[in-house]
Amino acid sequence: MRLAVLSQSARIYSQMAQQEGFSVLAVDAFADNDTQQSATLVYHWPGLCGPDVNNEMSGLMEVLDSFKPDAVLLGSGFEADQAAYAKLFTRHAIFGNTPETVARVKNPQWLKNYCDAHGVQSPCIATQKPVEGRWLHKQAGRCGGMHVQDWSPAATVTAKSYWQAFQPGQAVGILFVAHQQAFTLIGVHALKQRAGSYAYAGVKRLHDPALTVAATELLQAVLPGLGLVGINSIDAIWHEGELHLIEVNPRLSASMRLYAGLPLIKAHMDSCNGNIMPLQQHTKTHACHCIAYARQEINASHLDFPDWLEDRPSGGMIAAGLPVCSLYAQGDSDRELLQALQDKKTRLEKLWGTYVCNRIEFNIH
Repeated sequence: MRLAVLSQSARIYSQMAQQEGFSVLAVDAFADNDTQQSATLVYHWPGLCGPDVNNEMSGLMEVLDSFKPDAVLLGSGFEADQAAYAKLFTRHAIFGNTPETVARVKNPQWLKNYCDAHGVQSPCIATQKPVEGRWLHKQAGRCGGMHVQDWSPAATVTAKSYWQAFQPGQAVGILFVAHQQAFTLIGVHALKQRAGSYAYAGVKRLHDPALTVAATELLQAVLPGLGLVGINSIDAIWHEGELHLIEVNPRLSASMRLYAGLPLIKAHMDSCNGNIMPLQQHTKTHACHCIAYARQEINASHLDFPDWLEDRPSGGMIAAGLPVCSLYAQGDSDRELLQALQDKKTRLEKLWGTYVCNRIEFNIH
């Protein structure tokens, strides 16, 4: 079966699909070495990271038409441009949520009203500049957290700006597969963020029974009216025994990397066809996926990237603030997990030198 996977970073989904026996076209904004090795064909499309995807779709459509996929799966990149998503949906067999569903759940005020109506905790939303209190300034439809800032009147306001009241607590992600009211909770994990920002920097599997119960109850409360199908995720804040829903991500999630041993691509496609299949979960293992970012500009062509790294760049200059690669580790405890990550960082310091590694933020803690 021919499968097209479209995402700002398609590597995780391409590898899973390849392992499950699919022939994959990966449409990716970076086209790193790992993505190229995991796909039959890679289309490098930086437009997925742009603000106006719809105006850059002609080349994408030609590639998709030539590949003739039996199904198209979507990761990040299309939420901010509903016109582009609708165009893709009408032309190809998208296994995922309808444009109408995506438009609803990515509307901050609609989602807040929905949470209030279903008894789910969620921070207040403002569509006008707040005058007091602590707020986060966000851009509707954007993903990855780089657009999120602590609100300051000096910040640039756009047509997609909105404000969400700051909610203290631990940032967590809830990964699940759904079909209308039925769902299977895949896992709950901590969302890692870059120091001093809200940018996504990886995930760490959590083993808190109370949090798992709360996540299950949250899904039971919100899913019946959302109309979600397939694998999706929810960002939330865990604070004093309560979950506060922050955002719904109606698409494949990078947190799937923590559960790579499960047939998640097949589970996603089965759900989109109306079937929820049970997943044999292995919850005892501690696992973490960390994205390393460049603090300063780095020439990746001068570095050797060992095969135990992930998202390895194919060379060239990496600007400050962009991802360099990813590290993944697992263990039988948090202590063992942290030691495995630290060992990998130490190996990179020996390979690249401390000077180079000091220019990289590894986000392993």
